[in-house]
Amino acid sequence: MASGADRISDLPEGVLHHILSLLPAHDAVRTCVLAQSWRHHWRFAPAVRLAGCTGWSGGAYTFGPFVDGLLLARRGGAPLDSCDFDLDLDIDLDLGQYDVPKMERRVNSWIRRALRRQIRELRFEVTTTPRRLPLTLEDRNLASEHLTRLELMGVRGNARVLDFSCCPALVDLKMEECEVGSLEMHSPSLKHLRIRYCLFYSNYRTGMSFPSLVSFEFVTNVGRVPVLESMPSLETAKVRYDHFYDDRCDNGRLDDCGDVSCDGCYYYYGPYDYNCMFLEGLTEATDLKLSAYPDLYVFNRDLEWCPAFSKLKTLVLSRWFVSADLGAVIWFLCHAPLLEKLTLKPSKVRNSLMNSEGSYRPLEQPIKASHLQIVEIKCEDVDEIVLKILEVLNATGLPQEKIRIQCPGTAMYKDW
Repeated sequence: MASGADRISDLPEGVLHHILSLLPAHDAVRTCVLAQSWRHHWRFAPAVRLAGCTGWSGGAYTFGPFVDGLLLARRGGAPLDSCDFDLDLDIDLDLGQYDVPKMERRVNSWIRRALRRQIRELRFEVTTTPRRLPLTLEDRNLASEHLTRLELMGVRGNARVLDFSCCPALVDLKMEECEVGSLEMHSPSLKHLRIRYCLFYSNYRTGMSFPSLVSFEFVTNVGRVPVLESMPSLETAKVRYDHFYDDRCDNGRLDDCGDVSCDGCYYYYGPYDYNCMFLEGLTEATDLKLSAYPDLYVFNRDLEWCPAFSKLKTLVLSRWFVSADLGAVIWFLCHAPLLEKLTLKPSKVRNSLMNSEGSYRPLEQPIKASHLQIVEIKCEDVDEIVLKILEVLNATGLPQEKIRIQCPGTAMYKDW
């Protein structure tokens, strides 16, 4: 201002603290030199955003003590609403002096200190270069009566870390590019769960208990398909398996091949003795998206034991349902009595999978689809698979005007 007046300092303290919470922590702390009245404002910012370490002169060697001092200075001060750790570590440079175990001890102490500040939202992301190396969280419970939202990225969690029962207010959990080294994940309060690009250890099957869950996203994870317990409040679910999973038979079957040298079948149950591993946990959903390759045999085996999807109204099936008998499509048409919209996205598969032994065989009963309003088939071309789908839909008595076939670069088909 031309007058030299300090208008910013005249803003209400709450506004100043909010502005400081939008800055990276090292910039917020620097405001203490602006004037005597600004000396302590940064201590009361409701959010702390900590980013490092490669952008710091000295890397982890200087960034670590800064974070230690900042969290210590907040002790006894205003509670934190949120804390965001975004750590980028160059293993060859930053950790040349700062070995990985020492860094892991330090970051674990940061998490504990943040939780003691009555934090409500915690985001903790670790990116390591030049190679991916998840940082291990110590095997102890995350305990907080205030934490409502948690994001973990680039870390490894074991049994007690992934038991969230000591966070009774936690409702939103996101995990991405993490390693899951536990036979159990549990939270009685969680309502929204998103797990993406995570590694589940190959010879273990993780049991997941989230009885209050409303939305569930499980996308492109690696390892064994987990065991889902009942989720009576579930409304929406999105599940996608791409190339990397361990639940496939080495001998190309969709049931137990009986070969002890087949890791896929030999480790199928692990410590669990469930008839239905995964799909039963999704049966309360009203909106469901399922995508996997046909050789993911867990889904095929589950259909033999899975109860009806009695609330399901919208269903998207991609790739997995493609088999010689289209058993999965028929199963849902028979066991989702309220289904209104069905979207099918077939894909080209090997002939060996089209005729795999042990695939689910549909019950010999009439197919009823009284609530079905529309079926969308999204495909590359109208091939043999699409024609088989049309035969199945014709058996339901569904009028042709309710069936839409969409191919890239062509008009919408209604006649064939």
